[in-house]
Parts: sequence; structure tokens; C-alpha cells
Amino acid sequence: MMQAALPKPLAVMLGLAATLLVATADDGLTKAPAVLSVRLQAAPGADQPAPVVGWSESLKKPRPLRLHFLRIDLTDSRIEPCVVLADDPDGPGPAEAKLTRSSELANRTPGLLAAVNANAFAHLATATPAERKRGWFAGKSVDIQGLAAADGRIRSEPQAGRISFWFDAAKQPHLGPPTATGLVRQGVADWGELLLTGGKVVAKPASVLHPRTLAGFDPARHWLLLVVVDGRQPGTSEGMSLPEAAVLMQQHACSEAINLDGGGSSILLQKQPDTPGFTIINHPSDGVPRPLPVMLGVRQRN
Repeated sequence: MMQAALPKPLAVMLGLAATLLVATADDGLTKAPAVLSVRLQAAPGADQPAPVVGWSESLKKPRPLRLHFLRIDLTDSRIEPCVVLADDPDGPGPAEAKLTRSSELANRTPGLLAAVNANAFAHLATATPAERKRGWFAGKSVDIQGLAAADGRIRSEPQAGRISFWFDAAKQPHLGPPTATGLVRQGVADWGELLLTGGKVVAKPASVLHPRTLAGFDPARHWLLLVVVDGRQPGTSEGMSLPEAAVLMQQHACSEAINLDGGGSSILLQKQPDTPGFTIINHPSDGVPRPLPVMLGVRQRN
């Protein structure tokens, strides 16, 4: 479990009420079963009720913003971080993944509890002008940007200009190039730049606002924080700059943090008790979820 509580955010807390499940034992007494994934009305403290906890926050300053959080207890033996990869359409060919609906990726991943979008992706070098103009659609073959690895198998190699974010076999998170690719159990890569290192903001000055998907962890590497910031929704949630995103992660007790792919790809899915399938927690800026090649999430261990 967590060793220290997160600082209380200076925001109005939103979100769904915490889900409390009870079961009746043979002796007539009630007991709480192991609920691995819940959503709360406010940020959890040290006594979080589950290893995967989600909540939402709303800000009116510096502009209207909706923020969605997922805190994952990496010390809990019942769960583990995972990377979900879309199918490789051509094996050793140039394509590394086929864009797939996020709900499909989630539903076909055994034990998945929650996930966000991860790596950016690009058109293949062989793509025609007409194909490039068509944009991103389910079934499109793409080139994954930066490291993408799932269960020790590397689909996309580390790439210059992309910061690798990876987990070893002990579930410890790392930022930066692995000394050996064999150490990587799960891995993704940033899009943009490093936000925090050693607890200090290192994001370059910028004012461009976008939807954001962020990932970070605490100094002890006990927990992983995933954040999706809604954007491109005037008057409701207008997005964040990268320096603002860095401060946000710092205020939520991260010492290391990166910016994953954002824009229309930003999405947070979470499985909730007594609810079939996965719930889309945020509001994707395209109005509908964009198909993806890679997701970063958490799953129940076998």
C-alpha cells in the first residue's frame, strides 16, 4: 500500500461515487471482497481502498479544465503494469501495428483493469498522399514512435528523440534508455518531452494548449500516476501546455513524469465494479475515441 498521502489538490473534486461492494458470508456476517478498481469523489489518501483508484478534478483557473487521474499501487502483489499492443499486420514488414479501437484492445486483454493511450504513431513511409489525407482510422497500418514492449517482447525499438518509459520484472518504473533491452518487461515512449526529473520541472517554456496524457511516479517508485487532461472543448476543458502539465504532476507528488501522446488520442478507460466492459472516463476531443496502436495500463495478475 501507499507509504504517504498525496497532497490535497487545490481543485473542486468531481467523479463517480466510490463503489463499495459487500458479500454475505455463510455465517451471516458481511465482508468486503477484494475490489481492485474503484473511482472516488476525491483524491485518495494513504488508506486507499483498492490498488487501482481513479478520480476526477475540475478547475476554473487558469481556464476551464477537466482532469482525470488513475493511481496504481505498484507494491500490490495482485496487480501489475502492462502494455497493450494492437496486432502487427505484416510481421517483419514495415508496419508495426494496426490501429484498433481502444475498447477492443481493452476487452481482449485478460485481467485488464484500466488503461490510457501511450505512444504516438506515424504514417508508413510507403503511404500514398491519399492515404495520408484520410488520417487515422481503424485498420490503418502505422509506425509506432519509440519503445513499445509487452511482456518482454519488443515491437518497436527505442528511438532517438523519444524518452523510453519502462518497467522491469520487479514492476519498477524507469525513465530513459535501458542498459539492456532484456531488462524491459513493459515499455512505451513519450511524445513531446520530459516534464519532471528529480522532482524538478524541466519542461521547456510553451503556451500551446492540447489534450494531454501524462505518466509519472513517486521517488520511492511505489506508485504510478496516469493523468488525462481533456482539451479542445471551449468553455468546458481547453487543454494544458507542457509546463502546466509538469506542474500538475509535481503537485500530485510525482518526481518523474513524461508526456505521452495527446490530442485526439487521449483516453482513459477503467473497469468498474458491477459494470460490464470498460467505462470511458474522459471526453475525447474528437467526440469519439481515436483508434490506437498502444495502450499503457494495469491488469490483475494470474
